[in-house]
Amino acid sequence: MVIDGRSYSHEVLEHYRFRAIELHEEGKKVNDIADFFGVHRCSVSDWISAYKKYGKEKLKSTKAQGPAFKYDVEEIKNLLNFLQDNAMMHGFETPLWTCKRIQTVMKKITNKKLHTTNIMRLLRRTGLTPQKPERRASQRDDVVVKRWLDEEWPRIKAHCRRWQAMLYFQDEAGISLTPVMGKTWAPKGKTPIVKVTGKRGGLCVTSAISPAGKMIFRIEKKRVNADKHIEFLEQMLKQHPRRKIIVIEDRAPVHRANKIKEFVEMHKKRLAVYLLPSYAPELNPDEHVWEYLKAYKLKAHQAQDTKELRKLVKRKMQGIQRKKKVINSFFVGTYVL
Repeated sequence: MVIDGRSYSHEVLEHYRFRAIELHEEGKKVNDIADFFGVHRCSVSDWISAYKKYGKEKLKSTKAQGPAFKYDVEEIKNLLNFLQDNAMMHGFETPLWTCKRIQTVMKKITNKKLHTTNIMRLLRRTGLTPQKPERRASQRDDVVVKRWLDEEWPRIKAHCRRWQAMLYFQDEAGISLTPVMGKTWAPKGKTPIVKVTGKRGGLCVTSAISPAGKMIFRIEKKRVNADKHIEFLEQMLKQHPRRKIIVIEDRAPVHRANKIKEFVEMHKKRLAVYLLPSYAPELNPDEHVWEYLKAYKLKAHQAQDTKELRKLVKRKMQGIQRKKKVINSFFVGTYVL
């Protein structure tokens, strides 16, 4: 029975070719060799002819090169150039690039249509990867942010050295009764159901972390206002009765209230407060506390009301507070270290 040679691996076919030449030189007939290997006699004849004309090198397996790529080097260079723009500059409604959108733009430029699967392969081959963009407020002023890093931050560090002060980054966040859901293992096609409370509500947490691995936190009973923020600053001063403290926080209205300025002025020998540029949360390492708390420690939590949620958040925050290495990790990769 003749078997389609394409069902054999490259290694097997290469062995068959060399063995066929040996049998032919031993005097075996082409038909007998073909029957022995289960291939067509024409294949055996082609092997013998190739061997006689080019030698054994011609019988070695080679990987098929496939069809020539549709885009030339210059066209690929153009592709990489326009990917540096956001997609809205090319007439799309949102700034994200998809393989379909790239296909559309390249069709206009080159008059060649490449399948989206091949576009994805091309992007990976050129070192690009699909990534989730970082959100950044459109109101953000990059010039102000750069000036803060170049001028204000060196002044803060000099102030810390002069005072031998504890440096803290402070922030507030809301914690919802509705939990962040993670992933779990389940049979394919059978999406698991996790029961959580249908009640609305939550609470507010204030925290401050130091590059020294310290954390101070407070769970608020009500919304944070100037008085509540002053209470938190007092808590920080009590935590370090013999140390001077420098606090860096964002420009939330509560942080810029006159009451806060008066409180800082009253304690100016021990306390200094600096404000970050507007719409620049990435400058505050304390933001990572909330990412860690919500997406890891409170993932799929089962609190049924704010009372249970308060107990749970307190326990999780205390757990973070005890782990100096975890707190230090919030500063890794930032301008602070």
